Amino acid sequence: MAKKAHVTREREVRLYKNDFLEALTRVHPALPLCIWGPFSLGLIYFGYYLGLSVNWVASLALIGGFVWTFTEYCLHRWLFHFEPKNDKLREVFYPVHQLHHDVQEWDRLLAPPMMAVPLVIILMGIFYAVLGTPTVFPFFGGFLIGYLCYDYIHFYTHFVTPKSRIGKGLRNRHLQHHFAGDDIWYGVSSPLWDYVFRTHVPKGVKPTEM
Repeated sequence: MAKKAHVTREREVRLYKNDFLEALTRVHPALPLCIWGPFSLGLIYFGYYLGLSVNWVASLALIGGFVWTFTEYCLHRWLFHFEPKNDKLREVFYPVHQLHHDVQEWDRLLAPPMMAVPLVIILMGIFYAVLGTPTVFPFFGGFLIGYLCYDYIHFYTHFVTPKSRIGKGLRNRHLQHHFAGDDIWYGVSSPLWDYVFRTHVPKGVKPTEM
C-alpha cells in the first residue's frame, strides 16, 4: 500500500548537501516545455524536410504519441516503482520516484533534465535502431509531445481542482495510486494500459478492497 503523502508548494526535502546537486533534482514547471517543445516540433519538421509527406509525418507523430502511453505505463510500473534490496541502490532510486510518493513538492513533480535527458537519449537510440531515418524523427517528435502531455497532466492532477469529467477522472485515478495503493493506476495521461494489464480499479470496487 502507498504511504500517506502530502502536497506542498514549499521546499521541504533536501536530498544533497551540495547546492548544485540539489538544484539538479528540481525543475521549474515551464522548463520541460521550453526544452522538449521546440525539440519535438523540430523533429517533426525534420521528417518533412527529409521528404516524408504531410500525411505520413502526421501519422507517425500520432503513432509516437500513442506509443508514449505504453512507455509511460512501463516506466512507471517497472522502473519508477522498482525497489532494490541493496540499501545503496535504494538511496539512488529514491529521488527517481519514491520521494514523490512521500512529499509532492511543486518543483519536483516534473522530470528534471538530469533524469529526462538520459532517458530521451536511450529511447531515441532504441527507436532509431528499429525505425531508421527519416521515419524516426516525426515518430519521436510525437513521442516527446506525448511525454510533455504526461508531465503537465501529472502536475495538473496534483495542483489543480478540475471541473470537467475528464479532468476529475484523471485526478481521481492518480490520487488513488498515491493514497489507496501504489500497485494501481500506473497510467497518468491515459488509463488504457491499466485496463489491458488489469491494474485498474473495477467499477463498484473500492481501491482498499483490492
